[in-house]
Amino acid sequence: MSSRPFNDTASILGQPRVIPGAGPAAHSDSRHGWHYEKPLNDPAVAEIWTYTPRSSYRAGETIDFHVHSTRPSFELEITRDGPKPEVVFERSGIAAKAVPTPANAHVEGCHWPVAFQLQVPDSWRSGFYVVVVRVRDDDGAVFEREHFFVVNPPKAAPQSRIAFIVSTCTMNAYNDWGGGNSYHGEGGSPRFKKPNPRTSLLRPWSRGLVKLPVGAPRAVSREELKPFAHPILPSHPYAHHFGFARDYGDASWALYGKLLIDWAEADGIALDYFSQHDLHADPRVLEPYRLSVVVGHDEYSSWPMREAIENQLEAGGNHARFAGNNIWQVRYEDGGTTFVNHKDESTDPVLGTDQERFLSNAWDLPQVGWPLTKTFGLTGSAAIHAMYGGAAPRSSGGFTVYRPWHWSLAGSDLYYGDVIGGRPDCVAAYEIDGCDFTMRDGLPYPTGKDGAPADLAIVAMVPALLHEEDHFDASMANQMNSVSTPVIKGDGSALPHLEEHEGVGHPKFGAGMIASFDRGVGPGDGTMFVVGSTDWVVGLQNRNWFVEKITRTVLDRLSGPRPAS
Repeated sequence: MSSRPFNDTASILGQPRVIPGAGPAAHSDSRHGWHYEKPLNDPAVAEIWTYTPRSSYRAGETIDFHVHSTRPSFELEITRDGPKPEVVFERSGIAAKAVPTPANAHVEGCHWPVAFQLQVPDSWRSGFYVVVVRVRDDDGAVFEREHFFVVNPPKAAPQSRIAFIVSTCTMNAYNDWGGGNSYHGEGGSPRFKKPNPRTSLLRPWSRGLVKLPVGAPRAVSREELKPFAHPILPSHPYAHHFGFARDYGDASWALYGKLLIDWAEADGIALDYFSQHDLHADPRVLEPYRLSVVVGHDEYSSWPMREAIENQLEAGGNHARFAGNNIWQVRYEDGGTTFVNHKDESTDPVLGTDQERFLSNAWDLPQVGWPLTKTFGLTGSAAIHAMYGGAAPRSSGGFTVYRPWHWSLAGSDLYYGDVIGGRPDCVAAYEIDGCDFTMRDGLPYPTGKDGAPADLAIVAMVPALLHEEDHFDASMANQMNSVSTPVIKGDGSALPHLEEHEGVGHPKFGAGMIASFDRGVGPGDGTMFVVGSTDWVVGLQNRNWFVEKITRTVLDRLSGPRPAS
């Protein structure tokens, strides 16, 4: 029986007793108490993690599980996620060992040995598969961690006209296992830590990016803010207290993608699953599908990933984006194992070269020459935040309807001025996509200054801000209090350098939008439909009738038979 300190988080949450990441198997920023998961490699401390070299596999392919464990054997459990999770594989007594981990594993990867191999059976349906590795001690204590992989369809099936794309790029960007991610690393202050322009895919996922307890708070507060009250981000103190990754609220599968697939599969909607990395590897992979779908926080993409959506649209297919914060271009290097994103584009070596269009920074920079509005109609660079800290904290939380006659609202009984998914659901919250617009006769129209197409139909809108309003001088307070509002000001913004570029167009005030435009003969043929909000899926989780109706209308229409020419 081993003796060690241990924060019994799981017992509080009504789950089996599990040693959390904020316990001994983690290192911390001693000045502020934020923890990055790292092996201690102490024989007295139970710990285990795993990773796979790829994010997706097909039937017949072999998955290599790279493992570090301070116990000689471990358990492996694999579950296909969905409204009724299905355990498809269980094994105990798998041999493992403790192995060295590089000090900067978040940059160069772990390079652990393969402890187990598994060939994907033909019987495994396409889907999102949650991996749990677990070790037990004689005193009954359990240490377990999660990983995931996607199982692709063997081929595009006629009965599955919808391709669901898992936002693995955004998950990569927020994964801070080993010491940091694309936003912060060890040292600095909790909010303004130095971003890592290069991070490795050869490492585990931070705790909370795959699974979360029921009731774990999201990134935004849905409570009414009292007069002069201080806005907070509820996920930060929760993560700090219970030992989850600091950024779990930004990118957890459990808070975004899972909500759509639980709703869709329970409603009998057939989906074929792909990771964004599948699009990167094969930009033609979506062409057989009538419709591709992205949900939640979908912030990052590579050039080939975006080409994959363009290719599908040009082939007459459609894309539905129930997601927000579309901003960053990334590259993959070192054989696809290194994620590259320079928050300061001046540090990217491709700047000023003939490869400048692949600049690993904002898509909307002039050097890239491919504004996001050209593909999606909307962009996250227009106005990013709603109901996020000091950014419109008392917003309605929903989209105000301006074009109730739009096809996506058919049969919804929505009127001009109605609010879709307002409090308590708050589907128009956290991070938002929009475009530059003007009002004429009470209706919004795109100006086209940011490249948005003239025929973009703006269906509904919500106020949004690029930066938060600071009522409390909280930018200084936040340097000292790591769990309060972030206050994203001009001197500490996620996008401070973009404002320095003339012609990029980043207003302080703007709007998130529901919008669409057609590149084919009409709706259902080369259509782009966007609900520009990360949190639309909350309406599905809460069974908001209007959100469900609109989502089902869009999926049915855009995945249906091609219109007659």
